[in-house]
Amino acid sequence: MSLARPRLRSLRSRQLRLPSVLVALALLLGAGIAAVVGVRNLEAANRSLEHTYRVINLLVSTEAALHMAEASARGYRITARDNFRPMFFEATTRAARQADELAVLTRDNPTQHTRAGQYASAVREHLQAIEILMDLPAVDALTEAERERRIDQSVSRMERLGVLSRQIMAAESDLLQVRQQHSEREATLLVVFVVLALSVALALLGLLVWGLLRENRRSLQLEREARTAVGDLQRSLAARDALSEQRRAQSVYAGMLQSCQTRDEIMALTARTITEIVPGANGRCYLSRASRNFLESVGGFGERIISNDDVLLQDQCWALRRGQPHYIRGRSGGLRCAHVDPDAPVEGISTLCVPLVAQGNALGLLHVSAPSSPTADEDNDAAIIISIAEQMGMALANLQLRETLRVQSIRDPLTGLFNRRYLEENLSREMLRCERRRLPLSLLMLDIDHFKRFNDRHGHAAGDALLAHVGQSLRTLVRSEDIPCRYGGEEFTIVMPETDAATAIQRAEEIRQAIAGSSILHMGKPLGPITASFGIATAPEDSTDPERLQALADATLYRAKAAGRNRVLHTSHTL
Repeated sequence: MSLARPRLRSLRSRQLRLPSVLVALALLLGAGIAAVVGVRNLEAANRSLEHTYRVINLLVSTEAALHMAEASARGYRITARDNFRPMFFEATTRAARQADELAVLTRDNPTQHTRAGQYASAVREHLQAIEILMDLPAVDALTEAERERRIDQSVSRMERLGVLSRQIMAAESDLLQVRQQHSEREATLLVVFVVLALSVALALLGLLVWGLLRENRRSLQLEREARTAVGDLQRSLAARDALSEQRRAQSVYAGMLQSCQTRDEIMALTARTITEIVPGANGRCYLSRASRNFLESVGGFGERIISNDDVLLQDQCWALRRGQPHYIRGRSGGLRCAHVDPDAPVEGISTLCVPLVAQGNALGLLHVSAPSSPTADEDNDAAIIISIAEQMGMALANLQLRETLRVQSIRDPLTGLFNRRYLEENLSREMLRCERRRLPLSLLMLDIDHFKRFNDRHGHAAGDALLAHVGQSLRTLVRSEDIPCRYGGEEFTIVMPETDAATAIQRAEEIRQAIAGSSILHMGKPLGPITASFGIATAPEDSTDPERLQALADATLYRAKAAGRNRVLHTSHTL
């Protein structure tokens, strides 16, 4: 409802906008027309006033010319000076001309025209009457009575001229007053109309401008809201894309994790995945030792690692204590683990410790730290890292299980040596490798002398102890590249890559002496003495076929036993 009302008001204002513009334009047009008409009326009134003033001026000028003519005539009559004559004729001419102009000028007014005509006739008559004054002999010839009569006529004419002049002046004054009042009234009405029209038009335009400004502000606000919405949408899409990319990386991680065959591969894959999902992340991975008392760092990733201990105890990490992830946001404070470098500035750094657990067994700890960002979804990052840690824990457990099963499949559980299956798989490979490099390989087979009699005398447990002792001796005496195996029963085999016959004989003799010089303590009683017989075959001199080489070594072993046991024989030896 609160949003509908502004929209309704905006719709109404838009509907009234066009009529308001039209009304304002009409008022402005009317004001313009009224101004033009008023100007023209003022011009007509000014012309009327000017006409009246011209009439008055002509009337006054005519009277002045008459007075000038009378004065010039009297001066000439009294002084008889000729300089008054041009003045007289100039004045009479001007008076007659102006009287005629007055008659012509008042043609627009019949009453005034009649009076002006009478006035012009009276002026001519008076000028003719006083012109006799310029003829001194004629004036002197007049009788006294004639002079008196002419003087009376002159006075009568002057009175008549005065009456006509006053009438014309009064009429023109009345016209002037009426025209002035009419002009003032029209000017006042024009000003009032123009002011009202302009005021209303400006008011409408002001309302329109205010409405437009308001609409503009609303449009700007909507634009800002749209930009904000677009920004939020873009951030949401970016977050969705980032989340999708994280899920994709996590899916790829889960798929590749199943193919990892070593702990180093798991560590490298985990480090690459975490740094890909959380840019700038760094950390360490710790694994529990067999004693379960401490954890040892097996690798780190990233440039800045704030967990500085290579070895840590379980009580140094809150995650290991509580058995669940321990997460500290960059600026939220929280209890730091003891394995975090106390000198490292952790302001703005988020840390996460996740126990590596599989099937209820604690395998280790994954510690991750990264710069805190207000735009990043750190909770989602932490959840993904926790999920990665869970998968990593399962992968490490599976790797340990596979390693245990692999060891069980290739090693003899009693002696700890490789079994016969492992021997058969690797003998051919080692022989091919040495053949490619043109190096010798010796195969040594040994058998414990009189083992069946020892077993019957001391029991099977003692026999097993004897076999375990021989296996331990072989693991100690052979090289790391040698392959010691329990071939079966009391018989053992050692593959010696890159070893010629002489060296193999020498090392077999060392092993024989070590076995013969050792003693076994079983159930508190010493058992012995122990001896072993050895048969050796060397490739490629004896054979390049693994089975043939093995048969030759076995035959040589039986030759050694037949020759009296406790000795070393090579296929090249003759008895």
